[in-house]
Amino acid sequence: MTADSRARHRTEQLSPAPASVPRARRLLSDTLADWGVFPDADLEYDLRLIVSELAANSVRNADRLTPSFTLTMVLGDGHIGVGVHDADPRPPAARTPDALGVVHEVVTEADGITEVQRTEDGGKAVWVVLPLGKA
Repeated sequence: MTADSRARHRTEQLSPAPASVPRARRLLSDTLADWGVFPDADLEYDLRLIVSELAANSVRNADRLTPSFTLTMVLGDGHIGVGVHDADPRPPAARTPDALGVVHEVVTEADGITEVQRTEDGGKAVWVVLPLGKA
């Protein structure tokens, strides 16, 4: 996931507990408001759904391996990226069958991209990037 020099960036550590899923959605909404970004209702719904699914996936699977997972939000020129990093090295599909099926459908419909990256700590980060002008 890359962003241009004008990008805004926010990272938050969350515990792998069920209460972190709604907290992640609130962090997304609060961050967008702080940045002065008010997406249309469809895009905001898509972003909240994506953050919920990514956070829930980490809550279900990462608690055995790490005391937290990381939610990252990046605002670039014409796009918004959200990523969730946890210490579980297995790809999401290997952990839960079709774990990111909903995310993939939403991202495809919105002309976005999804990427899974290995991290230095042996875990992985799942990134989603959506264009701001299209939901």
